[in-house]
Amino acid sequence: MSRLLGRVTQQVAGGGEDRPGQQEMADLVLDVVRGGTSHLAVEAGTGTGKSLAYLTPLVAGLDTGAIERAVIATATLALQDQLVGSDLPVTLAGLGATIDVSILKGRSNYLCLQRLDELETATAAEQQQLLVGGDAADHLPALRSWAGSTATGDREELVPAPPAHIWRAVSVGPDECPGADRCPRGGECFAERARAAAAESQLIVTNHHYYGLHMASEGTLLPPHDIVVFDEAHHLAEVISATTGVELSGGRFRTVARRVRSLFTDDDLADLLIRSADDIPAALSDHLGRRISITADLMATLLAGRSRADSAIHQLRSILKSDDGGGEKVDVRTSARIERALRMLGSLVDDIDLVLEADEEAHVLWVDGSPSNPILRATSIDVGPICSSRLWAVHRVVLTSATLPDAIGAGLGHPDLPVHRLGSPFDYPNLGMLYCPRHLPEPRDPAYPEASRAELVRLVQAAGGRALCLFTSYRAMEAATGALRDHLDGIEVLVQGEESKSELLRRFVDQPRSALLATLSFWQGVDLPGDDLTLVTIDRLPFPRPDDPVLSARRDRAGRDAFGQIDLPRATTLLAQAAGRLIRRADDRGVVAVLDRRLATSRSYRWEFINALPPFARTRDPEQVIEFLRSLDTETSPSQDTTVAEGPGGV
Repeated sequence: MSRLLGRVTQQVAGGGEDRPGQQEMADLVLDVVRGGTSHLAVEAGTGTGKSLAYLTPLVAGLDTGAIERAVIATATLALQDQLVGSDLPVTLAGLGATIDVSILKGRSNYLCLQRLDELETATAAEQQQLLVGGDAADHLPALRSWAGSTATGDREELVPAPPAHIWRAVSVGPDECPGADRCPRGGECFAERARAAAAESQLIVTNHHYYGLHMASEGTLLPPHDIVVFDEAHHLAEVISATTGVELSGGRFRTVARRVRSLFTDDDLADLLIRSADDIPAALSDHLGRRISITADLMATLLAGRSRADSAIHQLRSILKSDDGGGEKVDVRTSARIERALRMLGSLVDDIDLVLEADEEAHVLWVDGSPSNPILRATSIDVGPICSSRLWAVHRVVLTSATLPDAIGAGLGHPDLPVHRLGSPFDYPNLGMLYCPRHLPEPRDPAYPEASRAELVRLVQAAGGRALCLFTSYRAMEAATGALRDHLDGIEVLVQGEESKSELLRRFVDQPRSALLATLSFWQGVDLPGDDLTLVTIDRLPFPRPDDPVLSARRDRAGRDAFGQIDLPRATTLLAQAAGRLIRRADDRGVVAVLDRRLATSRSYRWEFINALPPFARTRDPEQVIEFLRSLDTETSPSQDTTVAEGPGGV
């Protein structure tokens, strides 16, 4: 494997360097490919090169016939595209392999030609009913032109992307598509082409969400495969929990009503579905963010909605039946719309039944969303049983990430799975500092917000920008935004939500003297190597909310061990992911500042956090940190060695 991995890494610009961790990981994955090990969990620190470490033995095994098919599931669509567009071509070139590779996403990521046809021929009133704004005509010519030239129909190809409401009108979800055999454009369907290509491929690259749906469907979405690799696997339990549950909302009823209204001779049933769309938010809005039980009133609301959906199903079926029986002929376009509506209504009825019959031992019912559109969710409390029967028992499995909790296996139904930990090749003690300002008040202290914002201003000013400021809540981020904009001199403040994520990152890179403020979606998956980033700040230790509905149900199950089993592993993994934004290359330098004194003072858990982080030099001396940041800003060497021993100045 060493020789093969060397051939692959030589394909990378600046590649070929010795990475013992990468070699060790490749050997571990090779053992799974050969069948010596059934399952593997491996934590590969930043800089290990884990993508090539698992791709090399996988591709080699597929190319030689040691395994017939493998699946790689990434955490996000962006990582999925990066793997196919960059890492896989490098691996194939290095090995001289000729295996078939395909990329597979959820159905709603692909253009639906039938929906596009219907949209182009719809009246203005029908377009409004289909949740399309009056600007649909502005986008249709470009979509039609693209439809004639694209080979995949994948939304990611569209630049610029159409507005979300336009894309919803020309795509379908899994609960709406009737299948290729019952669709006039089924033979040309992009989503079906992608699935057909996957069925013929040796290596399929998909995402956690799609794989979770595959498990929920009892293994119907993906073809049989020998091995599945989950990259960024620390997300996996939460994703499977979400994809094996259901959700009900007024918005869902409203969408169905608008889909079916023009299919009926009168509007009565559609109006009744709209009534349910209004009744459900009224029944849920007072419980936003909390666990909920099925009260008599909520049961009556759900049963009324179920009855109305069932009546709509019977009416639509009668329209199709009259067509078959020699009644008034239903045109092809209308027939396709009826088939999709039946799928949506059937899925809605099934989900209502699941909620009404939910076992409190298996699912937690809770209300998510917003005051205007509360969503009733039934979420799996423990995904162990479904993973045991539909993952571990049928496939060889590799879990990998830069950070994996010790209990990753237990959370996924394999409590005996050990985690192999491979250190990063980076010289962290001489590249960066971990700073915890012990002089700040506790986060619960009323004086903390103002004191922490003053500390943040001082740090960002010393760094001259180039700062990623991460927050555990939108409220804290918004408060800090005002403070930084009022007090920073010559540094632009970029804020999550004011522009798209990609545009914010582009502006941050283009404008060195800037600070980017963001919440949890930026704590991972953000890659800003080199001088683009020299300071990462984290406002507080990211313990989950005590009232989080799903976690509170899991705490109830864990009992006295809840903090150690639920809260602490999640928080340490998340903090390590955030700290991992700083050092992305061997010559990166900077500071990770955690503005929560509990990292320096807590006797019960501080070392759990510190041991989960890269082994930076540690300090609580603000002047030392300010001097180091200023030295980086002026591109001069620090006046002293950045390695800080544990002691009076250490965290």
